[in-house]
Amino acid sequence: MNKKWLLTLMSATSVLTLAACASGEGSDASMSPENDSDESGKVLVYSNSLADGRQEWIDEKATEAGFDMQYVEAGGGEIFNRLLAESSSPQADVAFGMDEAMFFQLNSEELLVQYEPSWISEIPTETNIGDQYFHPLVEQRIFMMYNPEFVEGDDIPENWQDLGKNEALQNKYRIPENLTSGTNQKSILSILLQYVDESGDLGIAQEGWDEVETFLANGYATPESEDQLQNFSDGTVPVTFYFSGGLGNAEEEYDFTGVPVNPEQGVVTMREQIGILDKGDDHDYSKAEEFVDWFGSAEMQTAFIEEFGGLPVNEVAAENASERLLEIADTTTPMDIDWNFVQENLNSWMEKVELELMP
Repeated sequence: MNKKWLLTLMSATSVLTLAACASGEGSDASMSPENDSDESGKVLVYSNSLADGRQEWIDEKATEAGFDMQYVEAGGGEIFNRLLAESSSPQADVAFGMDEAMFFQLNSEELLVQYEPSWISEIPTETNIGDQYFHPLVEQRIFMMYNPEFVEGDDIPENWQDLGKNEALQNKYRIPENLTSGTNQKSILSILLQYVDESGDLGIAQEGWDEVETFLANGYATPESEDQLQNFSDGTVPVTFYFSGGLGNAEEEYDFTGVPVNPEQGVVTMREQIGILDKGDDHDYSKAEEFVDWFGSAEMQTAFIEEFGGLPVNEVAAENASERLLEIADTTTPMDIDWNFVQENLNSWMEKVELELMP
């Protein structure tokens, strides 16, 4: 693939795809609701987490609860762009599904209103970082993992940096095929964020850039003709990276058991957020607030994960998550991440990696 063409595509989407791993990496759903929401009590939701039957399920439950709903569903980047484009005349009442970095950006553009949901006491204090402008719903952890049938003993990596330095693992671990995917980006962030340095290039010490280059130089980028999960399962590429919400289904479909690696610094962890759009001081926000209270409640989050999987941030609902997800949560540690710093630099980081460091 031509690097210049790929960079053009990547630059248009890189900061906008951080949450894609949690919602099917973007979808082709319509970007236009039937009617704009207004003061009549309709709730217009923009989200990148409505694919694969989620919208239909939410709509059925919301209708039963007395809501009059409308939806705009698309990939995280498209939703983010549309919200920015409509900043002078917001159409959405509620947005959910995008991660911390995107919601920080929306808030910096003064597109959100403060609201404290009724379930605020049921989420861990350290996860509530939006100053009441947005709140977390579902957590995704992105981690390296290995297939214990093919990797053992001294070859088991303890950190991302171990991969490129172990000759036994050369071309045996997956590297990102592109940087347009949120999950792929997080494989790079997993390294870069260990080397934050104000005096370094783009806020990263040279050692960090060197480690990324070594990682990329010695790994295996899955071609379109191959399936990276099949490669992992049969031992062709027995080290890869994945996201927690999809691992259980992948293990069942491809007949493997992956072992997550939990480096000393932890694993990149993003949380899908929910927030209410600012439509002015004279707007009636009561229905949007009711929807946030309803959808983020322990009852609804429990029902949602029973249907679609995932690890709710709501601690009451999380008690009902699958055993596999709870196991991943117990064996991995969220990395301490300054999402404002990530949001400010992500485009530049990905451009540098694509132009200078990718094979």
